[in-house]
Amino acid sequence: MTPKDPGPAHCLNPGCGNPIGRSAGSGRPRHYCSDACGRAYRRAREKSPTPDALAHNEFADQVADDLARVITHMLRLTHAQQPLAALTLLRVVEGDLEDLKAVLIQQARDQRQKNADIAQCLGLPPEQLTRKLSADAVRRRMDSRPLRTRTRVRLPRQAAAPPPTSAPRTVSTTRLPGQRRPASSRGEMTPSRARDPDRHPTGPAAVLTRALSHLQRLSGKTLRELAEDTDVSASYVSRVLNGERCPSWKVARLLTLACGGDPAEIQPLWAAARGQAPTQRQSLPAALRGLHLAAARPRTDELGEHTHLTPHAITGMLDGTALPAWEDVEELAHALNAEAQPLRPLWNAACAALAGPLPSTAGPVTEVIG
Repeated sequence: MTPKDPGPAHCLNPGCGNPIGRSAGSGRPRHYCSDACGRAYRRAREKSPTPDALAHNEFADQVADDLARVITHMLRLTHAQQPLAALTLLRVVEGDLEDLKAVLIQQARDQRQKNADIAQCLGLPPEQLTRKLSADAVRRRMDSRPLRTRTRVRLPRQAAAPPPTSAPRTVSTTRLPGQRRPASSRGEMTPSRARDPDRHPTGPAAVLTRALSHLQRLSGKTLRELAEDTDVSASYVSRVLNGERCPSWKVARLLTLACGGDPAEIQPLWAAARGQAPTQRQSLPAALRGLHLAAARPRTDELGEHTHLTPHAITGMLDGTALPAWEDVEELAHALNAEAQPLRPLWNAACAALAGPLPSTAGPVTEVIG
C-alpha cells in the first residue's frame, strides 16, 4: 500500500511561516524550515515570561509598594517621637522584607540566574538558599500573605501651632456626608479596635462560624431541621456551627439558604476559611456584608464610634454605592473583629473594574498602610 502523502506544511516559528517538505518515509517529521529557525524560536519562547513569572512580578511590585508605605509611616512616627507605635510597625516591615526577599529570589530564578550568584548576593551558602528558600517556600509565602494580619497604627495629624494670643479658637466640626470624623472630635488617639495593636482580629474560619451561627439563631431552626434541609446529620451541623468542622461549599450554601441568608455574603467567608482566593463572582460589598453578619450586624452608628468612618460612609460600603479606599475597608473589617487581608483581592478587582486609576489612598484626610 502506498503511504498517504502528508501534504505541505509550514514552519512552526510564527515569525517565519515558510513551507517545509515532509516526506512520507520513516523518521520524525520536520517542524521548522531549518535548525537555525527552530533554535531562534525556542530562545524567544524561553525569554517570554510564564504565568508563574508574571505572578512573581506582580507580587514583588505589591510587596515593594506596601513596604515603601510602611517605612514612610514609620519615619513619621519616629519624627513624632512615638517609639511604641514605630516598634509595632517594625513587625510589619520585617514580614514585608521576608516576603520581598523570597519573591526577588524567585524572580532571579525566573531569569535563569545561577543559584550560586543569588546566594552570593545574600551572603548565604547555595545549599542553604535551596533548602530554606525553595520555589515551594516562595509559593507558600505568596499564598499565606493575604491571610496574615497586618497591624496598623495611625499617626495623628500634626496639631497646628497655637495662636499667639490666649483668645479661644473656634473650630468648625461640620463635615460632609461620608467624610471621616475630624480628629478634634475624637481626641488625638481615641481607642479603636481598628487601631488597637493589642486586639487581634478573628481568623477567617472563626468568622465563617460566627456568620453561620448568627444565621441559625435568626432563623430559629433546630439542628434537626437544618440537618433535614442540608441532607447531613444533626451532629455534623452542630460541629459546623461550633467551629469544629469547616463545611464544603455545598453544605455551607444549603445551611445559608435554610436559614434565609444570602449565599453571596457567605461565599467570601467560606473561601477565606478554606484558604482559597476569592472568585471574580464575589463582590466586595457582599464580603463586607458577610463580615457584618458575622459580627451580629451591629448598627452603623455603633461601628462609627469604633472607627474614623461615618455611618453614612459605612452604609455606602455595605450597599456598594461607592468604591471605598483600602484604608476604609481595612478599618471596617477590623471594627467587625475580622482580618482585612482576605478582602484585598476583591478590592483590587473592584478597582480594576473601574478601568481607571486606583483610588487615592493617601491624601489630606487619610493615610494607608498595606
